[in-house]
Amino acid sequence: MRNIDEAERKVEFVGIAKKGPSKKAEMIFTGLTFIVAVLLIVFAIVPTVRTVTDINKEIKEKERITQALESKIKALNELDNQFNTNKETFKDISLIFPSSQNFSLFLANIDAIVTRNNFVLSSIGFSEYKETREEESKLKLTALSPYSVRLSVKGSKMNLISFLRDLESLPMYPVVESINYSSDVDAQGNTDFSLNLRVYHVENVNFYD
Repeated sequence: MRNIDEAERKVEFVGIAKKGPSKKAEMIFTGLTFIVAVLLIVFAIVPTVRTVTDINKEIKEKERITQALESKIKALNELDNQFNTNKETFKDISLIFPSSQNFSLFLANIDAIVTRNNFVLSSIGFSEYKETREEESKLKLTALSPYSVRLSVKGSKMNLISFLRDLESLPMYPVVESINYSSDVDAQGNTDFSLNLRVYHVENVNFYD
């Protein structure tokens, strides 16, 4: 009986030894290995996901830019076709909006309008346009630049409205900014008028080339 008890104790000690610190160390090592593996997977996946996301954003942005460029090219082609179709009509546009302040067409029209409305042209002068701060924020033109015209005429007040209407209907689109008139009336019932107008010209002399 004694030998059997001793054998059982030895077996029990062996089992305890196997389940001792070495077993715990193995479990700890396995746990740490699992954690490290998870961390490696996470740190490997996150940059990949970010890279894929950034690539998708770049692709969408390039697609948007491509569509915008295609739309601009299409619009330019349509404008080119329209210009070629109406090329003869556009030949006179350089007279409507002249370069180098050459307002010969405007002067010719002014003389006709003055005569048609029974006015007499006393004087006409051109000068650089001085913009106010408010006007500087509103007048944002790509090619056209404003120029000032001071016009002095003499005639009847009854014809003033039709005279102004004819002025503003000119093809170069002048803008009447102010009107001054004298309180004196001559024997024929005529009054002196002074008008300030704004017209437009092209600063770039090679614009029509």
